[in-house]
Amino acid sequence: MGDFITMIALTDNFAVTPDDLLRQHLLILGATGSGKSTSAVTILHDLMMQNQTTIIIDPTGEYTKLPHAVVAKLGYNAFIDYEQLTGAEIAQIFGVTEAVATEKVVDAWQSLKIQNNVVRQSGVYQKINRPWATFDADAQRLYDYPQPADMHLLPEQLQQEFAVPTDDFDLIGQTVDQAGFRTLLPLIRRIKSQTSQPAFQQLFNLPSRKKIATVGMRTDVMYLMRLFSSQRSEQKILVIDLSELADNLGLGKVVVSLLMTALLRIKQTGTQQLPVTVLIDEAHRYLLQQPGVVDGILRVAREGRKAGLYLMLTTQSPLDLPAGLLGQFGNYLIHRLNTATELAQLPALAPLGQRIALQQVGEAILAGNQFVPPRELQIRQVAAMQHQTASPKFF
Repeated sequence: MGDFITMIALTDNFAVTPDDLLRQHLLILGATGSGKSTSAVTILHDLMMQNQTTIIIDPTGEYTKLPHAVVAKLGYNAFIDYEQLTGAEIAQIFGVTEAVATEKVVDAWQSLKIQNNVVRQSGVYQKINRPWATFDADAQRLYDYPQPADMHLLPEQLQQEFAVPTDDFDLIGQTVDQAGFRTLLPLIRRIKSQTSQPAFQQLFNLPSRKKIATVGMRTDVMYLMRLFSSQRSEQKILVIDLSELADNLGLGKVVVSLLMTALLRIKQTGTQQLPVTVLIDEAHRYLLQQPGVVDGILRVAREGRKAGLYLMLTTQSPLDLPAGLLGQFGNYLIHRLNTATELAQLPALAPLGQRIALQQVGEAILAGNQFVPPRELQIRQVAAMQHQTASPKFF
């Protein structure tokens, strides 16, 4: 695991090492307008100036004007390559949470890959009257690296996954369990609706049956994350702009989880041991809280440190985060919090409760395992790193 090599000046006369500040992850808390975004970019600036790799997950596009930003706007000039997704990830995209439905989507996605890459014919992979031995041989011929498949055929393929035998158990099936298939009709409608939308096709780089207006060059965001994770940043920040997903928060949550899971995989399997810091702004928007689904943010919080992947989350209140995630943070930068209920989530700071509630814009308390006793700070502003956070004024 690589080491940080610089200092971060939080105020004009107080600096910390990135190791102390970030190695146990950093949670930046504060009510709207308290200065938490300014604190985040101050930290990012000092990391960037020392060529430390930083990635921003930006929900609104407010960080896209930062100097030296490489902006990947998902659904516009950047995409997630659907060919690299697993069947379980495909299920998440379409909002599947039940175990049985997830298993059917996983099987259907595998079948479509077999049809396209092994059988090499259009249409669905027929399971009616197909021997298990033939299917097993076809599945063995699938290779591990990404393979294309026709996502538009997923509803039709799902019907094949309900094939059941009647008297010949060497066959996958001889008829379709129509009653079982009907339980997936709401999912079928979602799949058909979403895969027909140009915005969805742009986001996942799906082949479109209609011509879609695009920018000249579009980039796989996974490629950009691999690139930034494998070398010094040359004073650049990767900003992944999610503003195109603002009207579909459910899909946005899945996308962030996919990105974090992919980034963790990149770091765990990569040969370069460089530290990577990820800022997820307004993180409470993007936490998956579905039964049986492990959120990518939580996975990074639990497993990322060993791979040199460090989280910096901003959110308005500790109440926004589940206890399992809140407990993964060793350090806190706390701006103004307005209620006693919020302060109760941070019992170690109870003696400073009154001070936290009265903090002015830009004032913060730095606390945590590396900062005992807590320090009261007036966070410095970096003029070059101003970003679009101010609310419009009436006069």
